[in-house]
Amino acid sequence: MDRGTTESDLIELLRSGSGASARLDVGIGDDAAVTLPGGATATSVDAVVEGVHFRTEWSPPEAVAHKALATALSDLAAMAAEPGEVYVTLGIPSGTSDGYLEDLAAGFMTAADKFGTVLAGGDTVSSPVLFAAVTVVGHASAAAEFVLRSGAAPGEVVAVTGRLGGAAAGLWLLENDATAVDGLDSADRAPLIDRQLRPSPRLYAGRVLGRLGATAMVDVSDGLARDLGHVAEMSDVAITCDARMVPAQTGVAAVESAAGRAPQDFALGGGEDYELAVTLPGSDFKPASEALRALDLDLTAIGRVIEGTGFDLVDEDGQRDMPTGFDHLG
Repeated sequence: MDRGTTESDLIELLRSGSGASARLDVGIGDDAAVTLPGGATATSVDAVVEGVHFRTEWSPPEAVAHKALATALSDLAAMAAEPGEVYVTLGIPSGTSDGYLEDLAAGFMTAADKFGTVLAGGDTVSSPVLFAAVTVVGHASAAAEFVLRSGAAPGEVVAVTGRLGGAAAGLWLLENDATAVDGLDSADRAPLIDRQLRPSPRLYAGRVLGRLGATAMVDVSDGLARDLGHVAEMSDVAITCDARMVPAQTGVAAVESAAGRAPQDFALGGGEDYELAVTLPGSDFKPASEALRALDLDLTAIGRVIEGTGFDLVDEDGQRDMPTGFDHLG
């Protein structure tokens, strides 16, 4: 590669700032990490690829690192797992500058610290495009503490944390270089873009929901409709959702109008918001909502679990066409 920073230099940079934990016995620098986890572990793998999940022209290296780590950790949030170790494989194009690599490494260390995780290992390879493949390990004292997609039961409430559609709206603004949109306040534009570039996994909220009655949970990564469809399929139930009840981030409606999209399309099918969609008994909804409100996070009821199969979406006119969401192989 045409640069001064070697693979060993990059590994040492990451090792020197990787932090420590009681579970991590041997970290970055050896052939493999050694952990002493105890209890139960949950492991997930995710990746971000240049040209698919980000573009270097509008995503600085620290944001690439942040998004790579946040998207992987969001899966642990949906499991109600305590975040633990992180393993990162970086694909680095020839000609990548030393400064970019240093900023990328710093971004991973900053994000790991912010999310309460420890960089424990990984790999670097030469690649035609920049990518980061991230493996995350979460923990619980027992496997029964994890919340799966398969536990929803008829009669339960379907709810979602936070507000949706911001990441899709932010992506549209970036892709269209839209500096001004009718009806979009300038103060609301930056949070939409930041939602796309620097998502926040709901790690603590997931654990709170797990303790307070969540029966099934999924992170909203591919679009609310698609992700709740996965819950319905895995739980062998039907889920019905009222589009009017789905909370949208401020400014999303204005961007949908500018993009020629139907109202709530970004909130229902945009994806990459990394909020949590959850099912729980009706009696547990209020305590869970109050607990999240103490974290300055809303929990909004948007539907019900019923007998049957599949996912249905309704609005004031009855049945609504289903947003396609994001298909990684589509």
